[in-house]
Order: sequence, then C-alpha cells, then structure tokens
Amino acid sequence: MALIVVLAVFLSWRLVPAASADEMCLRIALPEATRGGFGLEIYRDVMREVGVCVEPVRMPNARAVAAMQHGDIDGVFAVLDEFEDLVGVPMVRGNVLVGNPQGLLVVRDGTINELSDLTDQEVGIWLGASWSEALLGEYKHVVRCPGGPQMMQNMLARGRIDAMLINGFSLEVLGGVPDGFVSIPVMNLPVYSWLHADHASNLTQFDKGTELFRNKIVEWREKAL
Repeated sequence: MALIVVLAVFLSWRLVPAASADEMCLRIALPEATRGGFGLEIYRDVMREVGVCVEPVRMPNARAVAAMQHGDIDGVFAVLDEFEDLVGVPMVRGNVLVGNPQGLLVVRDGTINELSDLTDQEVGIWLGASWSEALLGEYKHVVRCPGGPQMMQNMLARGRIDAMLINGFSLEVLGGVPDGFVSIPVMNLPVYSWLHADHASNLTQFDKGTELFRNKIVEWREKAL
C-alpha cells in the first residue's frame, strides 16, 4: 500500500510540469516607457486574471517592429495605429484605448513657440517613433535615439541635443519638463494594443487584461502626481 501511495504522488508530480509546459503563452512587447512605475510581473498577473498567459518583454519601438516581422513576439502593448502598416503582417487591434497622450516638443524656454520655428536646432526623437519622423519631414537636424526617452533626457541635459519630441506619458515617467525648458503640444497620439492575427481568438480576453493594466497605469500616475 505504501508503495502505491508513493508511486501515485510521484506520477502526479511528474504530470504538473507537463501540463504547464503545454500552456500557450503569448510573448508581448511593452514599450520602455513603462519602466520604473511598475514591473512586467504586474502585466503578467493581470493577464493571468483574465485567463491569458503572457510572457511580457520590454523593447524599443523599432525592435518591436522587427520582432513582429520575424515572429519573435505575438503582440504589443500601446502602439499607434500605424504599427500594422510598419510590420506588414496580419494584425488585429484591441478595442481598448490604452491612452491618448500628447506628442510634445520639449525645447529651451523662450527659443521656439511652435514646430515650424525650428531652424538648426538638434532635435532628439525616439528611434522607431514614426509620428516624430512624419512631423519633422525633411528637417535635417534630427538625432535618432535608440535608448528612448531616458537617453533623450540625458542628451538634453548634457547639451548634446537642443530639443526632443516625446509623448506626454513618457515625459511624466521621466519626472516632467526639465528646468529651463517648456513643452509644446504638437499632436495627439491614440494608442492601442495589438495581436498577431493568428491569435485573434484571444482578443476578447486580451482586451479585458489590457483594460485592467491600463487602469493600474492610471492609478500609478495619479499617485505619482
């Protein structure tokens, strides 16, 4: 009898990892702007609450496009509608508006009043942020920063760039407008979450998790203000 009990426990222990290994987890890219306020584990937890297994990973915008093209990720959190056109693979957009931050030109106080006033100022943009590229058009003094908002802020402080284009949420995460600078609104940036079309069947639950995570972001921002 004792031998039977031991065998039963052993077999049950062996079966649990096998079941977990068979679980389908979606690899979701999160923008670097979420760094600092909350960890990837929070995103993983809220998705688990609604029945979706995810493996979140932070990556720059440009890398997320390439990763989606090569099948290295299954979805993204919080990107513009143009994401599908950039990746060129079938995608489904979530129905939850993650946010609608302003696109801002941060520049030294008293030098520029609007985007069209730029002449020879070195303007930092987040590498892969196509909205910034579109706004600046043929402007020649563009510095593309692979390190995102943090890198642009450091370059601004060291005088390596004169201005930066940044979304309002990222600017809040950095602590707001640096002393001696002002922010000038240039456009609104509605963002949504996206899944590869192969995972469209998960969209309803994915939307529920996106909404929960968005609400946690809002709560964190309100406490930080």
